[in-house]
Parts: sequence; structure tokens; C-alpha cells
Amino acid sequence: METPLNLTILYTSNIRGDIHMLPRLYTFIQTLKPYQRQGTLILDLGRSCDSDVWHCGITRGRSTLIVLDGMGYHGANVDGVLDPISRTKVDEVVTMGLVDRAHPWTYHIPPVTDNSLVVGIQPVVDETLRLQIDLTPDQQTTIQHGVLRLADVNARQVGVVTIDLDGMAEITSTTVHDLPPNTPPNPTIVASVEFVESEARYFQKKQN
Repeated sequence: METPLNLTILYTSNIRGDIHMLPRLYTFIQTLKPYQRQGTLILDLGRSCDSDVWHCGITRGRSTLIVLDGMGYHGANVDGVLDPISRTKVDEVVTMGLVDRAHPWTYHIPPVTDNSLVVGIQPVVDETLRLQIDLTPDQQTTIQHGVLRLADVNARQVGVVTIDLDGMAEITSTTVHDLPPNTPPNPTIVASVEFVESEARYFQKKQN
């Protein structure tokens, strides 16, 4: 199958270890499905964990990423979140791409793989690619020379961007949605959060 000519990207940022918000965020992302078409990307722009948050410190930044993977994310900016050892450990248990300066992620949503669509950190201009998505948060959403940069959002927002890939990549729409305060939590993601916290407590006991 060929890559769709219209690409939709849902993205988050600045979660900073607030994993108890994630079950509600997942429910909200599901309500945005009218925006989603085949091959929709769900990405995180970074700062998923904060070392001052207990489970982030104990797991060395892995905790939030494990939950994001369970939420169906395709890629996450882990630059400054995971050290090389933690990155290796997370990479062994998740399916999403762990993106940093040394590790871009190539579009792969079965059954489609497209080497001309790449998600990275501060990518260089490459005319052989149809689109590069830079996971470094920016002040506004733009495309220049085939590189898409995304405007930063807060932890309780979801950015939605649609791209026309028929010819030169162009932005067709961009919106930021606030997480409604009455959004119910998804039970499956609640269970995932509880599992991650129990594992973090286990690691904490081993260190004491």
C-alpha cells in the first residue's frame, strides 16, 4: 500500500510525568478520531518526564514513555529524557519510535512503510525526502524546505495538523484542542498507569 496523500498528525508535549492525566488524555484523543484517517501519526514533542517527579526519577525517565506506548503513540522525543542505558531498556519493551538526535524514526504504520517520511530532531535539509517532522517544539507550526516544525503545546492540549503530500508538502489545517476538564479516564490506561507505578515502587524498594 502507498502512503496516504493526506497525513494527519496528533501531538502532545510537556507532560512532565503527570501520568494520572494520561487516561483522560487518551479518551480525549479518541474523541478526535473524526480528524484521523488511515496512517494518522500520534507524536510527543518531549519533556515527557521530569526528574523531580518520583516515578520519573526512579525509572530514569522511562515511566511516562511506557504509558504513551500503550496509548498508541508512534514516536516520542526522548532527547534529554532518556540516557543511553534507559533508552536501550525502553526500546526493548515499546513499539513506538524513541527519537533523539542520533535516532530518527521512519514512517511505519503497518502495512505501510515509507522511507521518504522521517521523524527526527533538528533534521537537515534532504531533497530526497517528501517530509521530515521535527520533534523539537517550536513557536509556530510551519513547513520550510520539506521540514515540518510543530508549535509547542501544554500538557493538557492536543495539537492536530493535516498535511497535503500530493506534490510539495503543504499544511492544510492546524488546530490546538484543550483537554475538557470533565473527560472520563480510560480504564485500560488507568491500569497501565497503575502497573508503571507499581514497577517504580518495586525499583524504589530495591534501591533502599
